[in-house]
Amino acid sequence: MVSHRLGKHQSECNASISAKAATFKIRETNKHELAAQDSETEEDSSRNGFSCIRRSNCALKIPADAPTRTEAYKAYMSSHPTAKLIGINGGWYDISKFIPHHPGGSVIAQFVGKDATPVFKGLHTKDVLKNMRPVATYRLSEADPAAEAFAELHQFFIKQGFFQTSAVWYAGKMAFAASLLALTLFLVVGCSSWYWHCLASCSLALFWQQCGFFMHDFMHSQGFHERKIDNWIGLACGTLGVGVNSFWWQEEHYVHHALTNTVDYENGFFDPQMKEESWAQNKKLFPFFTTRLQRALIAIQHWTFLPICIIVGRPYIVIAAIVSERRPIVWLALILHIIWVSVLLCQLPTWTQVFVTYSLASMLEGILHVQLLVNHYCKPFYERKEVCEETNWYRMQVECNINIKNPVWMDWFHGGLNFHIEHHLFPLMPRHRFREASKHIKAVCARLGIEYDECYWTTALVRTLQQLKNAAVVFSLDPR
Repeated sequence: MVSHRLGKHQSECNASISAKAATFKIRETNKHELAAQDSETEEDSSRNGFSCIRRSNCALKIPADAPTRTEAYKAYMSSHPTAKLIGINGGWYDISKFIPHHPGGSVIAQFVGKDATPVFKGLHTKDVLKNMRPVATYRLSEADPAAEAFAELHQFFIKQGFFQTSAVWYAGKMAFAASLLALTLFLVVGCSSWYWHCLASCSLALFWQQCGFFMHDFMHSQGFHERKIDNWIGLACGTLGVGVNSFWWQEEHYVHHALTNTVDYENGFFDPQMKEESWAQNKKLFPFFTTRLQRALIAIQHWTFLPICIIVGRPYIVIAAIVSERRPIVWLALILHIIWVSVLLCQLPTWTQVFVTYSLASMLEGILHVQLLVNHYCKPFYERKEVCEETNWYRMQVECNINIKNPVWMDWFHGGLNFHIEHHLFPLMPRHRFREASKHIKAVCARLGIEYDECYWTTALVRTLQQLKNAAVVFSLDPR
């Protein structure tokens, strides 16, 4: 269980929270004290799992007469016009020199001039502000009750150990993935009939799928909550196991989480994992499609979506991920992936069976690409200027995601993607806690009147195809 020290006052406020807090209630806590208490933490070790999440953002004592966020920002910028400020927990930090060195990439620059507190908390495991001091402080205030509600829920999850990763659970999942690879080897080497080799394609595709889920988990630091260790495991699972550049994927995925379904026309920005060259699922993406070929593809996108995902999905993502790659370690892992897959399939009796087995496995693995997209494609898009301003980040994460309803015994097939709302709200939470966490998130959404969208996978797919069809019609009428 994770112990999260929030100070004496916080402990007293939380004393009434019980283990059955499915109807978690928002506490009326002084926001200035909460901002300071949220920064006091310690790291505990798990008795049966990996290291726990840590959070120790520099404590800020904000006076009651502090200026508002906008007032503090304008006052500092008036004398430092070249500064690039980002707001976290009531403090404006100048990140002008830090942007090129940000481990998560340049996405941090998209939040200049904004209060990025929820994004910061959601995507960071430990104190990255220990060597930085705010250049100005401001009074914490949120017009949207969702901000406080989900911030409180975040603290509740930390105290109750929801960010604790179970080593035993992951060992079981990895053993399952290893058994899929062993089954593939047996079917290829030990069987001679073509139908057994077709079954080998299925087990190989499932192995790639499970490795893809592991890459997703560890590149989010859901494993050891140590970036370097988790990245190495993510590289092994993703690049060596699946053949996908894990670091390229991670860089895009951080942007996707920070600015889900978001566009910025002025800077030519869009969520990189929600825009493809072959379709436009939302009218806010239309300005990025200008060629005749793109217009022709959009007209039939509801017909081409599934074939492209299944047939072209794997080859496209493998090629796109390496065309600009310069890191030797990534190339080494990719070469080793090619070697082990080649050695495995060369055990088949004919080149025709090699081609058929690999092609079938690639197409079956394409189902994963469909899984990755149906959670977002029929949900609203936002403009960057709205995020963390008119639209609260927590609310946006709920509104632009769909959960997939399925029985517990099918969770392995979805790899946590079926609880996409939970994952986007709290990206560092390990997936084996999503089902329990969803009960609390549903309660908060019901209290705030926010739609908690969930449906069966087939329904989500139908909704996605209908959205693509409707978007194609609207695009044909767009005068641009």
